Amino acid sequence: MRKLTLVSVLEALAVYIDEMQHWQIADPAHPQCGGLIYPDYGIADAIYSAHFVVGCAYLALGTGDESRLARAAQAADFMLRARRPSGNIDLLSVNYDSAPDTGFVVQQVCAVIELARARAVDSPAWRALLERLEQFVRRAVAGMLTGGFHTPNHRWVIASALVQAHALFPDLDVASTVDAYLAEGIDVDAEGLFIERSIGVYDAVNDRSWLLIAERRDCPETLDAVARNLDLDLRFLHADGTAETGLSRRQDYGTRTVPLGLAHCYLLYNALRPTPVYVQAAQMLWEKSDAPAGHLLWLAYPLLKYGDPELTDAVLPDNFTLYMPLNGIWRTRRGLLSASAFRNTTRLFSLVYGKAELSSVKISQTYFGHNTGRFISDDVTATEDGVILRSEGRSNPRRPGYELPLGYPIPPERWTAMLEERDLRRLPPPLSTLTIREVDGGFDVCYQTLDGLDGVAAQVAFDFPPGGVWETGDIATRPQAGQVLFLKQGYGMMRYGHDVIRIGPGAHAHGMWAMRDAELAPDHVRALLTFLTPVDITLQIRVHQGS
Repeated sequence: MRKLTLVSVLEALAVYIDEMQHWQIADPAHPQCGGLIYPDYGIADAIYSAHFVVGCAYLALGTGDESRLARAAQAADFMLRARRPSGNIDLLSVNYDSAPDTGFVVQQVCAVIELARARAVDSPAWRALLERLEQFVRRAVAGMLTGGFHTPNHRWVIASALVQAHALFPDLDVASTVDAYLAEGIDVDAEGLFIERSIGVYDAVNDRSWLLIAERRDCPETLDAVARNLDLDLRFLHADGTAETGLSRRQDYGTRTVPLGLAHCYLLYNALRPTPVYVQAAQMLWEKSDAPAGHLLWLAYPLLKYGDPELTDAVLPDNFTLYMPLNGIWRTRRGLLSASAFRNTTRLFSLVYGKAELSSVKISQTYFGHNTGRFISDDVTATEDGVILRSEGRSNPRRPGYELPLGYPIPPERWTAMLEERDLRRLPPPLSTLTIREVDGGFDVCYQTLDGLDGVAAQVAFDFPPGGVWETGDIATRPQAGQVLFLKQGYGMMRYGHDVIRIGPGAHAHGMWAMRDAELAPDHVRALLTFLTPVDITLQIRVHQGS
């Protein structure tokens, strides 16, 4: 077991930085001399160069070896040249003259200046680097003061970067802009989620930014809000440390990775308010993650500033049921088993058991298209032993139904605009429920149609990540992504190593491989059970280990 310590982080950081240095442009005649070429872009990038500067500085702080500081100073020179006239830098993949992306860099640069200032007294190498970084911060502050933002988390990045810069350079006048941002209030709702609901990426950005503010201001209410989010995130972790991201409104939606970015937030919070379970959480995320490189810089900061946290035997939550009506999720965790049901999405239910995963359960009918037949959970209601999802079947206000003639001219260019003038011959909506009951070893899942026409083709789709072995009483095969399997009868098992998810009994009322208007699953293996309405079926989802 690798411990989360300054030594272990610096060892990994040294490997990362020594790999990065090969991308630094050394030719003094090159217009981007000193900058680091970001491999994905093929050109020198100020943000990637800043990461190199910060990494070199942290290695010098942690080991006393200043040999990398000259290279860091050259990269800092490039950062100064890469600024826009406003003082902002570019995120080359999308955002130009970007105050929030400048804020991300200023957060890191200010952390370096804060920790290294005392070194500059006796070290020319440190002095040369910090002079360049101060120039960068001062000019960047001017850009951030009026630069604006795109997304909710950007507000706190900019505000915290300005607070950090002012703490280092009190002559900077940032108060009015900081107050304007902070007046909007921390956007953690009553259940503990930020607006973007992004456990995999932006919770760490939000929590870090507010903690950097709290380090410099007395704001206990901020710490209380951050704790609500950090506590909740522990309950969105699977047994392997990966996160349930089915609520996210950002790019981590539906992904399954270890949110190592949260680890430094747990350490920072613990330094401000000792919380042993947060230390254990940071340790667990460090142990479970196999891709720490992108998070090493922020992991180094609290360890350099506050030292290694004390060892703890605190226990992380692994046996609970969580119901969040505001955000529309029901979740349960029983050791290796964790499962979630969702509102306002076609991804109705997901389950993880060790290495085995059922990415989603989706239900659909071939009923007038335009999402009309898709089971979209309009309501999620907790019960004593589970949850009920209800789909009203009204996602399209003009379906199910048929348009009737108007009896007067319709200009082609007015076709859509005049739809509301038409009467409809309406048909009953595909009202349905999905009742999920927690039982020993898994769940019973009852799909019931309550309204709609008889004889409509329907399906229940179980989507699994590729890499498992599909077994029934007759076959065992390794299905590939995009493959569709009909479970006609009996039970089928998807095995990932010794972890197994079993579903059934099968049903085969029709043989539509890609039912019209049903969401496809090109990145998954899909097991299909097919029906004709009306449907009232109870299916089993069970988990076990071994044969």
